[in-house]
Amino acid sequence: MVLGALALSAAAAGPPSTTRVSVSSAGSQADRDSYAAAISADGRYVLLNSIARNLVPGDTNNASDVFVHNRGSGQTTRISVSTGGREGNGSSDSAAMSANGRYIVFASTASNLVEGDTNDASDVFLHDQASGVTTRVSVSRSGRQTNGSSAMPAISADGRYVAFQSFASNLVRGDTNGLSDVFVRDLATGKITRASLTSRGHQARCNIGSCESTEPVLSAHGRYVAFQSSATNLVPHDTNRLGDVFVRDRRTGRTTRVSVDSRGRQGGGDRTNNGSNAPTISASGRYVVFHSNDSNLVRGDTNRVFDIFVNDRHTGRTTRVSVSSSGGQADQESLGAASISSDGRYVAFTSLASNLVAGDANQITDVFLRDVRSGTTTLASLGQAGNQGDDASSATGVAFSANDRYLAFSSWAANLVAGDTNIVADAFVRDFGN
Repeated sequence: MVLGALALSAAAAGPPSTTRVSVSSAGSQADRDSYAAAISADGRYVLLNSIARNLVPGDTNNASDVFVHNRGSGQTTRISVSTGGREGNGSSDSAAMSANGRYIVFASTASNLVEGDTNDASDVFLHDQASGVTTRVSVSRSGRQTNGSSAMPAISADGRYVAFQSFASNLVRGDTNGLSDVFVRDLATGKITRASLTSRGHQARCNIGSCESTEPVLSAHGRYVAFQSSATNLVPHDTNRLGDVFVRDRRTGRTTRVSVDSRGRQGGGDRTNNGSNAPTISASGRYVVFHSNDSNLVRGDTNRVFDIFVNDRHTGRTTRVSVSSSGGQADQESLGAASISSDGRYVAFTSLASNLVAGDANQITDVFLRDVRSGTTTLASLGQAGNQGDDASSATGVAFSANDRYLAFSSWAANLVAGDTNIVADAFVRDFGN
């Protein structure tokens, strides 16, 4: 596929609008659930995870696939295919894409996307939209396939670096902890390194229970890797026995914990706390957003539910963003899978709370937009007419374009656009018109 001119973001700004993107090239609505996974920097390409069978012709594998919808041309293309276009014989999901939409990574249990895939495990693949070539990323530097499952890929803005989690013990030398670790592959050199290490290079471990390292995300240039881990030795004085969020500086080799309060104290206020997870990171790597019900990260956190927080790695300050414009804390859970704009100004998140904005009366999950600079919170999962959704908007797949104008999200609501009669989850794009 040849990528068209990326001119969508240059379109004249208009009033806010909502469009559905989980449709076929002919505009037919999906016959099964679809979820937004990512959006290109200019908002032209939207990445979808879907179990729909009618988004492209010849979809007969009855499995989850990865698709791209071109908002400029209206074309929908299946990405989770072999270089020759053969559909996968297993499920593909957890997709991410480079800033220009050319390079797409995803996890798949399919064994027929590349030659020699005999490990009977989930692998991470990269598909180049321009050339149509699909390659396997989760292999050692010599090309040896893994002896364990790999999943949850992330990709740098230029498509050079891919991070993923893996249970494999043969991707790098000295991997003897028997745990899921976070790895980064340099596609230019083929080099693969482990990111879930201490600042001294020691591998992750824990004293009690499981201490997997998962959910990696990359800064735009690939220097910083944020991830979740229950390991107890990645930083000194980690004694809360909870999942935490860490950042690895791949240039200096330093690992720091960011799921801390503004004084650097670890999370875990009482026995009801479950730790922190689901990190996202700004383009520069300065801001890290995460999901936590630790009650001691900010003052006045008494709602005893999961909230969304952002840590400024330059100042060390941690703030709660799942609050109303007046600063009132949420009356119900805020869910994971938040997204932060490239400059760190906006955070989009999903919440069951009914008190974050005035007039929220639908009693279901909604997507909210927090302007960290101004301190305002607004409802983002709105219909074309500015109406609230009549069904839940999903925590799965909330993503910003680089210019903050477009937000991709998922929803079961049938009243966001006209003609939505499929009664399944769909992917939408909200154009803020700014």
